[in-house]
Amino acid sequence: MRHQTFDSNGPDVRIRGNAFQVHEKYLALARDAQSSGDRVAAENYLQHAEHYYRIIELINEQAEASNQRNARQGGGRDGNGHAGPNGNGMLDGDGDDDGNDEDVGANEEQNAVGA
Repeated sequence: MRHQTFDSNGPDVRIRGNAFQVHEKYLALARDAQSSGDRVAAENYLQHAEHYYRIIELINEQAEASNQRNARQGGGRDGNGHAGPNGNGMLDGDGDDDGNDEDVGANEEQNAVGA
């Protein structure tokens, strides 16, 4: 919902953008109306801005709830929400995900000697 585009038909203006952009535009229109002495229009724009502020807050609450759910479920995720190769988001010391921190070079030597 964060990237959802809104098409707002205000009292005398049409605004299109995400919730944050529409909120900021209505605040700017309210400031302009207030500075020109039109208190009624300023209040109207502020009411429209408040509506989009509530949408922004809802988006933030949903994102936080989702983050908390992900933290409880997975834990081993990188910053992009992806699990690492061994499922816990971590590689072991030798760069693979088998849980053994063996030296790759020593393993290759053993294979060459044993062959």
